[in-house]
Amino acid sequence: MARNQETAQSYFQSYCDLSVHQLMLKDRPRTLAYRKFLETNRDVIKDKVVMDVGAGTGILSLFAAAAGAKKVYAVEASDVALICEEVVKDNDLESVVEVIHGAVEDISLPDGVKIDVIISEWMGFYLLHESMLDSVICARDKFLSPDGIMAPSSATLYMAPVDMTEHFQERTEEWSNVYGFDFSPVASAMNMKEVSEPLIKTLPGSIVRAEPQEVVSFDLKTVTLEEVRRVSKCLKFTINQESMVHGFAAWFSVFFSSENVSISGSNSRSPQKSVNDSGECSRGGCVGGEGDAMNEKGDAGARLKTAGSEDAQSKRSQPSVSGGQCPAIILGTGPNDPPTHWKQTVIFLPQTCRVERNIDMFCVIKMVQDLANKRHYKITLELTDQDVLDDGMNDDDDDCDSLDEDISGEESDASTDHPVPCQCGSDRCRLIAALVERYDEEHDQLEDEAQMVELEAEVEAAKQLDAEIESGGWQVDGNASGVSTDGGDTSLKDEI
Repeated sequence: MARNQETAQSYFQSYCDLSVHQLMLKDRPRTLAYRKFLETNRDVIKDKVVMDVGAGTGILSLFAAAAGAKKVYAVEASDVALICEEVVKDNDLESVVEVIHGAVEDISLPDGVKIDVIISEWMGFYLLHESMLDSVICARDKFLSPDGIMAPSSATLYMAPVDMTEHFQERTEEWSNVYGFDFSPVASAMNMKEVSEPLIKTLPGSIVRAEPQEVVSFDLKTVTLEEVRRVSKCLKFTINQESMVHGFAAWFSVFFSSENVSISGSNSRSPQKSVNDSGECSRGGCVGGEGDAMNEKGDAGARLKTAGSEDAQSKRSQPSVSGGQCPAIILGTGPNDPPTHWKQTVIFLPQTCRVERNIDMFCVIKMVQDLANKRHYKITLELTDQDVLDDGMNDDDDDCDSLDEDISGEESDASTDHPVPCQCGSDRCRLIAALVERYDEEHDQLEDEAQMVELEAEVEAAKQLDAEIESGGWQVDGNASGVSTDGGDTSLKDEI
């Protein structure tokens, strides 16, 4: 418990760094999605009580006040709450926005006060990093009215295999010529460190090698702490082209709706263009027509994508909205979405795989909240086979109970059930057999190349020796056991 308290203090202290807030405020897709939701639901927000969990410098609280909220509680645990108070005062909104300096788990509200809308930007890398969703769930259970609204209303985590060849090639080229010198060992060391931990990077959509699959979806009105502390899912990916697969990329989408939302039946595809990267909110509030956002000049000209519209490349994964006049707004963070500060998270495999087109790859992804530091998750990813996937999909909660491992990280027995290589015909064993065969081919090729290099070196050495003998007047005395000069002085006695 003491360790978690220290972690919490360190976590909140990190948010005293104003560059963190600057980064988030400059993330336009992120910020505009929240503003769009509040703008297009003024009739829902008007005269309501709103709570902003993790308010930071207060931008979401100001959006809610500008949308007509009667009262906004801006809850911020770090000392940035003091700056938030100044921001609220400078915008003449202190009569509406009340800043509460404290963790939402510890605060209380006046007797009888219930919250109509909880708004929070709680998402971290791969959705769950930092575990701020725990605090949002706590706020919901403590303060939200039965018919209250959560913004965002739902969230979905996706994953897909990726080919990182270009990423590593760019680094190799960068370090191959440093002021005229070869620094390739630096690139190799950086690569070794990088593949040992998750990589946060903005990825191009062209390196995704299969249709993204849904890892988990959360309905923010009903999700529990236990459901977010451990996530486990069996996934199947059909590779779309012959390629190297270095690992799997993870990203998320969140959905905003003022109505009851069902997140079942998603097609598991990440939105391609969720929020247009345009628009700024002018001082004094956001004003614009239905479905429009303000651009830098205050014109309502930058239209944001909603779940009701279709992208030219693909359909969206979206929740179904019952009876709502305003479609759900989507904030996507995938490789084909406008870039955000979340980027994408790459989880590398222990060994790179070359996979043929149309082959099926199966994996089990497990994410478990770290007991020592609840802000972090322990992530394990294991290639498996069709049988394990079937077992997991037959389970009601899709959590692959048959492969559960304890938090200490013990390996699953699935990796030791079959010899290597195995000819059973399963996709996993065929993949391993292909890797072994490729390794043997490359090993034989390297041996052949080494023998050729050695032979060439011997021939070159013989030629050089002949040239030295001819140019220096050396002769070999066939009757002697050594080498002598024309002058008869024996200077070299090595046996030939």
